[in-house]
Amino acid sequence: MHFCSFNKTCTFFTNIAELYSKQVAIVLSDSEEDSDVVEVVEQVFSSTFPLTGNSNKRARGAIESRVVDARPVRRQRQSKQEDDSEIEEVVVHSISQPVQTTSNTGVVVEQTCRNTKEEVTRPIEYPQHVEPLSIEPVELDTRLLEPETQLEKNACVVSATSPTPSNNPGNERPAALDTNPQTSERQMYLQIFDRIQQTVMHTESHLFSPYEQQTLVEFSNLDRHSRYLYTRIFMRKQAWLRTSSLNYGEQMVIDQSCKYLTTQPNTEPFLHSETNISSCEDALSLLLLPELKTLAKKKGIKQVSKPKEFLCAALLKTIKQRTVTSFFQKNKGDSVQQRQDEFIKSVLQVTGPVVRLNPLVSELFERLHLVFFRSATHLGDSNSIKSAVLSEIGQIRFPSYTVMRSPDLFASRDAVVQYKQLVEVGYEMEVLLTSLVKETEQHMKGWEMFVEHQSEWHMLLETLRRPKSPAQKVGGIEQMSRVYWRRHFTAGWALARIAERGARFAANTKQFARERDVLESLLSQDAFRLGKRGEWHERLILLHTTHLRPKGTSVEARAQTAEALERAKRACVRALDDVHVNRISLHAISRQLRTIETKLGVSPDERIEHPRMCVEWQMPLERVVFGMRVRNIRRGPSVWDGSDGIPCSVEQLALWRYRELGYTGIHSENTLATTLFVLLFWDIVFCPLPGVLDTEYQSQPLDMGSESFYFSRRAMIEQRLAEISDGHFVQSIGDVYEKQHGVECVGVSWDLPCDQLQTIASCLGGQRLSAICRVLATEYRLKRSGFPDLCLWNAQTKHILFAEVKGPNDKLSETQRDWLDILVTSKIDVEVCHVRDGDARDTENV
Repeated sequence: MHFCSFNKTCTFFTNIAELYSKQVAIVLSDSEEDSDVVEVVEQVFSSTFPLTGNSNKRARGAIESRVVDARPVRRQRQSKQEDDSEIEEVVVHSISQPVQTTSNTGVVVEQTCRNTKEEVTRPIEYPQHVEPLSIEPVELDTRLLEPETQLEKNACVVSATSPTPSNNPGNERPAALDTNPQTSERQMYLQIFDRIQQTVMHTESHLFSPYEQQTLVEFSNLDRHSRYLYTRIFMRKQAWLRTSSLNYGEQMVIDQSCKYLTTQPNTEPFLHSETNISSCEDALSLLLLPELKTLAKKKGIKQVSKPKEFLCAALLKTIKQRTVTSFFQKNKGDSVQQRQDEFIKSVLQVTGPVVRLNPLVSELFERLHLVFFRSATHLGDSNSIKSAVLSEIGQIRFPSYTVMRSPDLFASRDAVVQYKQLVEVGYEMEVLLTSLVKETEQHMKGWEMFVEHQSEWHMLLETLRRPKSPAQKVGGIEQMSRVYWRRHFTAGWALARIAERGARFAANTKQFARERDVLESLLSQDAFRLGKRGEWHERLILLHTTHLRPKGTSVEARAQTAEALERAKRACVRALDDVHVNRISLHAISRQLRTIETKLGVSPDERIEHPRMCVEWQMPLERVVFGMRVRNIRRGPSVWDGSDGIPCSVEQLALWRYRELGYTGIHSENTLATTLFVLLFWDIVFCPLPGVLDTEYQSQPLDMGSESFYFSRRAMIEQRLAEISDGHFVQSIGDVYEKQHGVECVGVSWDLPCDQLQTIASCLGGQRLSAICRVLATEYRLKRSGFPDLCLWNAQTKHILFAEVKGPNDKLSETQRDWLDILVTSKIDVEVCHVRDGDARDTENV
């Protein structure tokens, strides 16, 4: 060998020796002698890189110098007790590689690392779980028929003062577990996952099979790096990922963690590796566009400038086609399966190792999180885990409340599995509903999804129609408010949602007769989704009067039309008799009834008079103001020339006009009303009731938007409304605002100053403020939108005015009309401000 090449080779091995020495020396305890450290490092190094002569001498010299240099680092490590450092996992990876050799040194070192790993990871021993209730699991959860007092007994108070920062009176940031921000964040993710697992397994382990519980224990026994990597992959989409793209630590650590996660001797592996790729579509999804173009050129595809979808389709087409030479080969070694295997192998040569969540294990964790958070966190853009991590590190605060879990919310494992599957189907249908109406294929696919579950829906309806004893009779919201809320977590509720969306798909595909049948089935039950009954009645009446009415002028057609109108008339009366129909729907149905009576030629004396009819809204005064509209804005909200020359919105322009009249005002829309309501009812909103405050990471009770919210707290709400009417509210707003400022809470905007809120409340007065709060307490889901845009007041005269601003061609929605009617009825000054384009400001009706 040439001397220059030999010198470079020695230098290369010396550098490698220094790297090994530095890593191993830092990990070994400071109590180890330097000579022992040198011996261990030399054994590991020589097992991987056999050295002789001068190379061995130079490498040993480098090892000794690096071990001495690493002595202070080892002492610092011992003092800080960093038992979960990144470098430890690097050493495990570095030492475990020589196991493939037959040298005794490699085997000894591997055994040492295994012992180290066993000391770091300790299995979790779960407490004895609560035995499941002896209740027969049927389609309709019969536990929902038991008295509410029994439900309160079954509730489990997890902790009076939660250990999270949200329940820390001083809101102090939790003590950092590591000075490294990345390591601290990593430990937070693991803490959240561990807390979810321990909480559920402590009280609801009966919802998981013994094998699933064993899988969770195996996950807890993994090292921290592997668990952290899985948590981050779990929070991503279900897709194949390159291990080189996982930026969650050192690449050597990630590779070793992937090895642990893809090989589990006792349970299913947590991750699938590239050996599990069986379809060419999955392999193509891993390639970037430049890589696809390169591969397409190799396969002889000329149009490489086409989009990614075209290239993928062209590559898949080449796999199905045999080459010309294959026809002349004697051995038939060119099957489609072989070509697919070769294609996948060629893709993996580009991507390198890849991993994906094992669907069986990920489904288990999804179900675990569903039980903990009481919602499907894996669907949509849910960020429950991220919010929990931000809470743990003190970035956000959740309200302080008593966590009160209900261990019997789900009857059995089968009930949870069925509920989860139906929720996922409902979510897929909701995504399809976002398609344009003209995309009939998407809507037909949604209708077919409903047809697949139609038999389950009919079986549920048959169960509900069976005669029941008075104790088992399914009651409404008012009689069984808390029991009604628990129905949200049953398969029946998810099926009702699927049926509702099936009706919408039938409408979009113009299957009006089938839509009518689905709506009739929804209205035939009064156990699920009662807040939607008004919308169902409205649509059914419209079907009778428009879509199902025969067209034509013949005698037979006119007779069928009259018959259809009579059916619609009876449907209107049935809707007015339905106590679950809300105010907005009552107005629409009342107008529909009057229109039908007019078409039938019913005289005014013979028209139906119903105590719940609401034909006309009480509309407020109207005002017209003028402004100069910016013409070059074609899309989005209209833009106007403000009084200070700066372009502004139509609401800001109206605000300028009101300020000229002596008002102080803000553009607050719904946030003003909801903020005042939540501040005044804070302790009632977060009152610990069974099944509504189940985790430490909630910005609202689970039933906040439910129809049962008011009836579950009726006595407390009525008492608070009476206190507000008597004038006891200004100090309450200030006290809650000061104590809870900055807390993540639904409906509250901390951008509104406290003194401003108190001034507005004082101008409203107790009676009128109580009227607004009553509306939000009884129908929060419907009334959290539609409140007037502007709030205007005069602090000296104590006069307050609300204004709904409408630009050119804008119309009032039904929710806005309802709010205006409520404010006028409550004797609160409100008006509709129409903004017109022009200069004629002298014609404004002031």
